[in-house]
Amino acid sequence: MATTIEQGRFEPTVFGAMRRYRLMVAVITVLVAAAAVGHSLTQTEVYRAYATITVPQSALAQGDSREQYFDSQVLLLQSQDVADRAVRIANAGLNDTVLSIRHFAGEGKSLEITPPEGAQPGAFGATIVAVTFTWPGARVAQTGANAFLQAFDEARSAAIAAQGAEEVAALERAIRDTRTAGQLTDLQNQRTQTLVQLQLDLATHPTIAWAAEPQVPINGNSKRAGAIGVVAGLMLGGALAYLRATRRRRLDDRLDPVAIYDAPLIGDIPPAGPKQLLSGLATATDPLPMAADPQSPAAEAFRFTAGSVERIRAARDDRLAVVFVSADSDTERSKVVANVALAVAESGTPVLAVDADATEGSLTGLLLPGSPQGDGFEQVVAGCRPVSDCVETSPLNADVTVLRAGPARLSRTTGAAYAEAVDKLIAEAKSSFELVLIDSPSPLRLANAVDLVQDSDAAVVVLRSGESVQDHVRMVERLDQVESDLVGYVYRRTGRGPKFVRRLLERNARRPEYPVPARQFAFQAAKNARGSRG
Repeated sequence: MATTIEQGRFEPTVFGAMRRYRLMVAVITVLVAAAAVGHSLTQTEVYRAYATITVPQSALAQGDSREQYFDSQVLLLQSQDVADRAVRIANAGLNDTVLSIRHFAGEGKSLEITPPEGAQPGAFGATIVAVTFTWPGARVAQTGANAFLQAFDEARSAAIAAQGAEEVAALERAIRDTRTAGQLTDLQNQRTQTLVQLQLDLATHPTIAWAAEPQVPINGNSKRAGAIGVVAGLMLGGALAYLRATRRRRLDDRLDPVAIYDAPLIGDIPPAGPKQLLSGLATATDPLPMAADPQSPAAEAFRFTAGSVERIRAARDDRLAVVFVSADSDTERSKVVANVALAVAESGTPVLAVDADATEGSLTGLLLPGSPQGDGFEQVVAGCRPVSDCVETSPLNADVTVLRAGPARLSRTTGAAYAEAVDKLIAEAKSSFELVLIDSPSPLRLANAVDLVQDSDAAVVVLRSGESVQDHVRMVERLDQVESDLVGYVYRRTGRGPKFVRRLLERNARRPEYPVPARQFAFQAAKNARGSRG
């Protein structure tokens, strides 16, 4: 048996975790999307007005490079002077004191100036600048954006006029100080040219695409909020699913247990198919496909498992006692033992099925439907009753004999006394039956189960997809404490659908009476009767 585990084999992936916990991921996604949509519907509507401006280079700044001039215009856009002018113009247009300087400058401003994409401060280039103004009202947003552009145009014109006046004043001082006629003529020509350029610059305004009144709020789109919520929910759900999967590693593949037990797969049991779903949940699955639907894929899988057990018995050329163990305490193990017993008995091999799990008693209910409760395994190991007084032939097949579990005793037999009693019971059973199948409690739940494994000739682990890897690592540790001969494992594939539905179906399947169809029961009884006469 393997005691070292391939740790990397069971490391989950994000998509695998999302598939495993798909219901959790779906719930989280729906909740986040609903929260996003709800937030968008309760939020105050905000509008954004959009405008653009292209600034021509002035004639007075022909000596500057185009990039340098555009940089100066971007800085002018961001200046306090433009912000002050914009406040006055906007409030005048609104006929109310709505906006203040903080809405155009400083932190938390409603105004955004976007230089050309990819440009860096100091190298903006002479291209279009975008201006947006965001406000809870559409008209204020439009007025704020347009007031800002108008304020920039006024500030630009004022700056050009101041620059032109300064240059003209400098030329006039030079004219007054000149002493030669030639220099005087040149300076007078320069003054005239400067005055002409000044008038041209004042007459040339930036090209402005004025902001229209926005019709749709930027935050009131519930569809977009829902889409963003779905993406965020999937990311959050995937992260939580992966975290959960890393903490609770599971068996997802039928060959995963090989890495844990170093034992072969001797049975791959598919889930029982749905039957009469509309008539009630109790009949949704068949715990005994060998009796209820002998031609089903599940029944054939149990025949394959029974064939593996028979080959092990033939290879040892002796009567065989096989104990079936599992990591948990559900009824899946009992179903496997019951179906394997019926499959072996089809060939006429006498089988004793031992229900050693008094807390569940599921095997007894499956193979002895409707039989009254009586003494059984618990009383035999306690020395209160012999085996012959506690066995009963199964009505499903005359070659299957059942040692019922018996009522649990308050004073349990444990330790050496239990091991000795179990050894004696198995020896007595093997003297009368060629094959003994023992439905053992989980070794993780009851210490006595280890003695059952030790006294049996072979052990088979029953497990389902989705079981905890850590539980089976603990199982290996328990089985390694005794000289167990683990010959293989049976893998039960779980059906699709939500876990709570599967659990409800399993709970209904645990009822003590198993509903065998009347015609099939009569057919089986007649077959058994013919066999006994032969």
